[in-house]
Amino acid sequence: MIEIKYGEQYEVADLAGQTVSEAREQYKPELGIPKNTSAILNGTRIKRSSEIDTVLNDDDKLTFAATRSKAPYLVGALLLALAITGGVFAFGFINATATLNATTINSNFADVSVNTTGVNALTWNAYGFFKGSIPGNYIIFNVTPAASYTGDLVVTVTLGNADQLIKRYRVLAFQLEMVNAITNAPLDINESGTADANDWVMLTLENGSVSLFTKAGATPMAVRVKGGFYITHVYPQLGWSGSASPDLFCEVAQR
Repeated sequence: MIEIKYGEQYEVADLAGQTVSEAREQYKPELGIPKNTSAILNGTRIKRSSEIDTVLNDDDKLTFAATRSKAPYLVGALLLALAITGGVFAFGFINATATLNATTINSNFADVSVNTTGVNALTWNAYGFFKGSIPGNYIIFNVTPAASYTGDLVVTVTLGNADQLIKRYRVLAFQLEMVNAITNAPLDINESGTADANDWVMLTLENGSVSLFTKAGATPMAVRVKGGFYITHVYPQLGWSGSASPDLFCEVAQR
């Protein structure tokens, strides 16, 4: 059996042995097949001159499809070519310059300074093989944003001499927080939306660099030691080596 189709109409008939031309003539009035259609046999287009010699076999699929005119495409291409070539001869300049209005401000977006009062007051005495606490609520760095800067800040505090500290300490840990330098109120650094008791980070020998994120605004801020603790090594017979005093490095950057 052979399936013959034109548009949405189709028939299944026993036409094996007949030619494509004969099938066209037989089903032209029934399916309304016009003259300007191409015959497609099993997905392959058959030339009109070859229809008389092309024989149909069982299970063939014969489709008649209207042949599209190339005239609209040629007209469209011609109009596009005219538009392009017409633009080539249009009068005008092919380049231009513009100066943008940008200025630089004679200051940093934020400045960092050491709070000598807090640093000098933050002291402790450590014996060999000793567990002790580090006193808290001492401001060690002041962070002052520029009055016109309202973006976010990231303040990074790093242990600068951890290689010396590990010769005396088994454990050394600081709880650090950001506070309002005027009111000493804690600031939100963990992006929870609220400043609370959870807004602090731990600086240790194992985690020797920490970052505190906050919004700038125009309020002076400060890095404060909330507290801490330490454990020293056993005191060696040949005496201590390394350093007992941490060197802290503070850097502020735009987030």
